[in-house]
Amino acid sequence: MIHETDNIYETKSTPQVDPSMFEFVQVDERIFDKKFETKPIGYFKDAMIRFTKNKTNVTASIILGILIFLSIIVPIITPKNYKVMEEQVAFLPPRVPLLEKIGILDGIVKFTEQPVRRETIDPETGIGIPEGKLEQFIIPGTIRMYTTPCHEKNSFCYDGVNSVRLREPGTAILQAKSAYTFVVANNPVLVIKVTDLAGTNTNAIVRLSVPNYGFVELGTIIEPGTYKFEINDFVELEEDYEARVQVLVSSDVQHGLVTMEYIQLLDDSSSEPIVNEFGYDFSVNYGIIQGNGLYERANGIYYRADFEYNVYAAAFYEKRERSMSSTEYDQLLAKYADVCEVVSRDESNPYAVTYKDGCPIKRVYGRNDPIVIDGKEYYSYDVVLDYMRYKGYDKIPYYLFGTDYEGKDYFALLWYGLRTSLFVGVVVAAINISIGIVYGAIEGYYGGWVDLLMERFTEIVGRIPFLVWLSFFLLIFKKPGPVMLIMLLTVTGWLGVASVTRTQFYRYKGREYVLASRTLGAKDSRIIFRHILPNGIGTIITASVLMVPAVIFSESTVSYLGYGIGRGTSINLGLFKLSGTSIGVLLAEGRSYIIDKPYLLVFPSIIISILMITFNMFGNALRDAFNPSLRGSE
Repeated sequence: MIHETDNIYETKSTPQVDPSMFEFVQVDERIFDKKFETKPIGYFKDAMIRFTKNKTNVTASIILGILIFLSIIVPIITPKNYKVMEEQVAFLPPRVPLLEKIGILDGIVKFTEQPVRRETIDPETGIGIPEGKLEQFIIPGTIRMYTTPCHEKNSFCYDGVNSVRLREPGTAILQAKSAYTFVVANNPVLVIKVTDLAGTNTNAIVRLSVPNYGFVELGTIIEPGTYKFEINDFVELEEDYEARVQVLVSSDVQHGLVTMEYIQLLDDSSSEPIVNEFGYDFSVNYGIIQGNGLYERANGIYYRADFEYNVYAAAFYEKRERSMSSTEYDQLLAKYADVCEVVSRDESNPYAVTYKDGCPIKRVYGRNDPIVIDGKEYYSYDVVLDYMRYKGYDKIPYYLFGTDYEGKDYFALLWYGLRTSLFVGVVVAAINISIGIVYGAIEGYYGGWVDLLMERFTEIVGRIPFLVWLSFFLLIFKKPGPVMLIMLLTVTGWLGVASVTRTQFYRYKGREYVLASRTLGAKDSRIIFRHILPNGIGTIITASVLMVPAVIFSESTVSYLGYGIGRGTSINLGLFKLSGTSIGVLLAEGRSYIIDKPYLLVFPSIIISILMITFNMFGNALRDAFNPSLRGSE
């Protein structure tokens, strides 16, 4: 507070300072501006410095680079087949050097519940050979035999009985599908064994259907037992004839049942049955021809085996090639002339020879009849190949990721597919980013009625269901292809980038430096791309980089539905072609084998997961690097 008595203009005395207390410095020196010892740092160099500071992000970027590098180089340098179907080596499991020595990824497959032919079972050991497997490739000591009940009409289902069951009271006729030959002079005898009759007044009438003679009733069965019928006592024919056996089943109740074990035809010419309908043969050689009945099988036995099997050794052992062209045959003999030495010949067939070990052709059964085309004869050979030598291997190869259902190397195929997925992802993402940034910048910068109209348009496009867009493009393009796939993934893919860009422009367009630039007469394009966009580019880049794996996932979904590029097609880029096989296609195919062949789904899933994580970290690193507010910070 100032009082009236105070004179605010009064000059107060200051203390006197002795000049001798000061001295001049650098009086005799010439002073110049010092040169900066550091180099000027531009925007992108500063961003790179910040990018390299985060070692985790750098590691993720390196991994991403490795994935891209492998997708390019592996399909080029691999010696294994990943393009042509090779059924002989289909579904081989992963086999990795070193790891196989400790029993991991060793190419050994454990089979369970494999059918075994009873004829192959050794009576001493009780061990048989599983169907379709070679005994020498079963790991010793791993096979376990057992039996299970069965009722299927299957050749592996042995013994058992066959029944005629009525669905309602009445009759049903069971008849042999093939006629039996009855030799009158040999006194034929028909034998039938019935094990059960169920239901009130259930019986079975056995009769013969003789052409030009009629039906001959042999007898009526009313209780279980074995019944023999002397055929000559019922059929008065002097010459041999053919006839079909019939069993007419009748009952007064629903589900009336007659169960039979076998039907045999005997005669004096042999101690063994001429015809022996038993078990599986009985079930398939007879059928219901009239009436409302069911012909069923029961109480059979399956012979099963659990064992471990060397599928690699079996796959590269032998292959029967019944029609090898003469051109390929001659080329193989010429290429391996030093080892393809004949060790034996069949004198009755000049083309049937055996070659010594080491030759890709082990045996030749003969030359097939020629095929004449335009007057020229073309020959082929029936041969057995040493498949390992035939494919050019000196020893059984390793398939690090196994093989797929077509016998293609899954390791090479996976990187081959990744290349296509990355290409589709990058192209679609680039299109979406370009459209999204321009669209979002316009509506965010101008605002008002421009923003209002453009936002309503994005809402309309975004609300249309994906399947509607898919149907729309199918009507236009008629069939799936790369162009349709790219358009399908871009028709709504840019909406997310546009929304992020619009938000960033609303955030920065009112800042002082933007207003100052506008005041100085800067054009809209300069303000948008020089002042606003660089400040919001970090967030936009993060959203944009994550779009690549998102597109890959979307492509896998479309491929799963059967509307992607797909195997057998390709993308023609002029200088080279990209395969229609992609990660999405492999995931869709692997899903069908998730129980028995899980590696077909696991490896693509791992690759796409790594891709997702590395792209995410890479996007975060770019966001921090291009953030202008962090410029100059360590």
